[in-house]
Amino acid sequence: MANAIATLREDLRASRILLRAGWHAAISYRLNFLMTIIGGIALQGTQLLFIGVLLAKFSVIHDWRFHDVAFLFAMRLAAHAFYVVPFGALFSLDQAIQQGDVDRYMLRPAGIYLQVITRYAPLMALGDMLLGFAALAIFAPQSSVHWTPTKVLFLIVAVVGGGLVETGIQTFFGALSFRMTSTTSLRILADDTITRFSAYPLTMFNRWGFLSLTFAFPMAFIAYLPTAALLDRTAQLPIPAWIVYASPLGGLIVFVVGLAFFNRMTRSYNSPGS
Repeated sequence: MANAIATLREDLRASRILLRAGWHAAISYRLNFLMTIIGGIALQGTQLLFIGVLLAKFSVIHDWRFHDVAFLFAMRLAAHAFYVVPFGALFSLDQAIQQGDVDRYMLRPAGIYLQVITRYAPLMALGDMLLGFAALAIFAPQSSVHWTPTKVLFLIVAVVGGGLVETGIQTFFGALSFRMTSTTSLRILADDTITRFSAYPLTMFNRWGFLSLTFAFPMAFIAYLPTAALLDRTAQLPIPAWIVYASPLGGLIVFVVGLAFFNRMTRSYNSPGS
């Protein structure tokens, strides 16, 4: 137990050092830094704009009005920020494998996963973070939630848990690169699915669609289930209420499974010889 704690402490220290170095290098080009952040805000902001236009026309989406859907969007984007800011470099895993960078990773004391996620600082992620938390600050008070200290704490845990769900999904699919060499298209599909649909009430996909997006592809745990719990909409869902209220813990489970699968798949790595 003591050895495990010591190892975790060393990994966290190494992660902090590597991430700080990566972000320091990234922000040294100030104009690029600013323009990239603006690009990230614009990219994610178009979805909020689309939601506003859609609801201006139809008023409700599956019994959800604008402020509640906007709150769901804010939850999704804030959770996304908890994935893409510290773990966004995971997207470059295919490149690390194809170029033989993993050869060097295996010779260093830090773990392969830690070195992959600190390859570079994903600047555009800061735009996601700024828009996500600004939207959360604006739309959370306007939603139908009757806020209490307990619900605020639930919100914080849910946002972190949602980020871990997305990280776990991308980690799991990325791990397949050690056998398939490239899983970029698969991970883009997962990211695009989450971006397009997780900001909407998932019960609009009927019972089997909802269950698929909850248990087969756990997208519902990112934002929809926690938001449904905060809005007291658990009775509308075809799953037990305790799963909805425990949904923030799903992030830890998905991430641990994804990381364990990643570590196992590293054994299948074949050096390209470069």
